Amino acid sequence: MKEFRTGYVSIIGRPNVGKSTLLNHLVEQKLSIVSRKPQTTRWNLLGIKTSTDSQIIFIDTPGLQKEPKLALNQQMNKAVSSTLNYIDIILFVVESLKWNELDDNVIELLKKSTSAQLFLVLNKVDKIADKSDLLSFIDTVVKETDFSEVIPVSATKGTGLEELESAIIKNLPFAPPLFPDDQVTDRSERFFAAEFIREKLMTRLSDELPYHLSITIEEFKEENNVLHIYANIWVERKGQKSIVIGKDGSVLKAVGREARKDLEVMFDKKVNLKTWVKVKKKWTDSTQALKQFGYFE
Repeated sequence: MKEFRTGYVSIIGRPNVGKSTLLNHLVEQKLSIVSRKPQTTRWNLLGIKTSTDSQIIFIDTPGLQKEPKLALNQQMNKAVSSTLNYIDIILFVVESLKWNELDDNVIELLKKSTSAQLFLVLNKVDKIADKSDLLSFIDTVVKETDFSEVIPVSATKGTGLEELESAIIKNLPFAPPLFPDDQVTDRSERFFAAEFIREKLMTRLSDELPYHLSITIEEFKEENNVLHIYANIWVERKGQKSIVIGKDGSVLKAVGREARKDLEVMFDKKVNLKTWVKVKKKWTDSTQALKQFGYFE
């Protein structure tokens, strides 16, 4: 009988390189919300994958930012740093052929802050027409940093994920599982309700407004096999409130329809979703508001 392996694997990188998409495909379930906008992920999120001989505890992290000014962005950076003391493997995710200064900053932080094994995960390789360009890119990057593994993947296409998972498992320590084999995350149903609503808003709204939104769940109860979810959508200014609602409530209605579909799939029951838009001035730079909205754990 094979010995069991268990360990923590943190998914780290700059914003918008596909970390959340990677997590969702690795655990084969939508846990982390995804949008084309940077800074979609605001919290650390556990995704647990258990097999007959291993348990991988993935941690999706916010994209690391350089010198964040707002309290919200500072807290997001702290969320990333908080994982570095206890993890076994870091998946450092970069967009293939697009290394920049922020990638350098992330690598320097990791070298100074952790002794975990460092895997380089080159995402979005499906967009590279000439694979020789990828080989040249890898040669350049590995000269600067000693990576335990270098694995090209496409999170959206699923390419390379089996190889990545195999490399992770063989490098985990021998240890018993830390979570029940049917548990896939440590987050509550209320958390996912809020996140799915925020995802639909980020997709619908343009410019900077999505970064000024937060969601709180005021009521979450089941009656007669119907899940009733009442949510507040928080913005910073009255003008933003009008945009979120839309003409004759069009935006809010569309967001409600789209979020309800995802929630009914996740919870496997009919969902009655009601939303209200409220204003809390400068909440993104208020420690008190961030605590109220659950950003301090």
